[in-house]
Amino acid sequence: MTQQGCWRRLSVALWAGLCLLSEQGCLSFVHSLDMPPKEQVVLSEKIPAPSRNHVHVFLIHGLDPLDLANLSGLTEYIQQLGYIKTHYGQLYHLWSFKKEMRRLHKEEPQTRFVVIGFSFGANVARELVNAVKEDGIVIDLLVYLGGYTLDNSPQSQPENVVRVVNILAAGCFWDAKIDRAENLHYRNVWHFGSPTHPQTRELLARELAVVATRVPYSEKVPPLPPELEEEIPRPRRLASDQLRQISSELPSEWSFLNSRSAVKEPPPPPLAQPPAKSSVQRVPFAIIP
Repeated sequence: MTQQGCWRRLSVALWAGLCLLSEQGCLSFVHSLDMPPKEQVVLSEKIPAPSRNHVHVFLIHGLDPLDLANLSGLTEYIQQLGYIKTHYGQLYHLWSFKKEMRRLHKEEPQTRFVVIGFSFGANVARELVNAVKEDGIVIDLLVYLGGYTLDNSPQSQPENVVRVVNILAAGCFWDAKIDRAENLHYRNVWHFGSPTHPQTRELLARELAVVATRVPYSEKVPPLPPELEEEIPRPRRLASDQLRQISSELPSEWSFLNSRSAVKEPPPPPLAQPPAKSSVQRVPFAIIP
């Protein structure tokens, strides 16, 4: 190998390494994403923001140092839908994601979890979900994107997952279906196009809304400032004469609303008087022989 060839290979390796360490890939523009359509934004806006903010989405990329699949763009797309607690990571973020999920489960029990893995990241997503099963953590949604190396085993469909979606693209020539999953096979896009596919984005918008509705939410009214509380009129107690005056002005058909204390009861009827004694003096009856 010539010296020129060695320098060329070294430059390519350095370029790929820099792309791997960067958060934004060099080829993400190939599968660029626009703003979410109005119907998807309206769907998420129907859910209160506190409920959406308790949905944590973890995206795990695969062996794609140039981010040709634009998984970072999909992360921003989900955040634009209103799910701001969306975490983007590479394969080596598995341990930090485990730690973060366990912390959230302990400190915020109402948290809902969504895990998305692309390509070999689907295998890491499967390992993440199975690892937190012993902690009692339930995953509301697990999405495999291009997980060609996954098998139809219990590990690929763990018991602590509510819903599993398995999305494959064109070029998959073997059966990679999972029994307890919704299996989708795109025929019009290849492997790196499955994360940004319109059907994938529509599915995520719908499924994330379903997950957010499971978060318990009760609206808390903030207390009024002291200056406003002084302006609120307080109820006052009416005197007896005022109550009688108000009651006397009511129509007769509204008499059932009168208070017993405000209505003057009629006096009871007089008792029957005993009959007066007669002035005639009674003479005892005597029999004369």
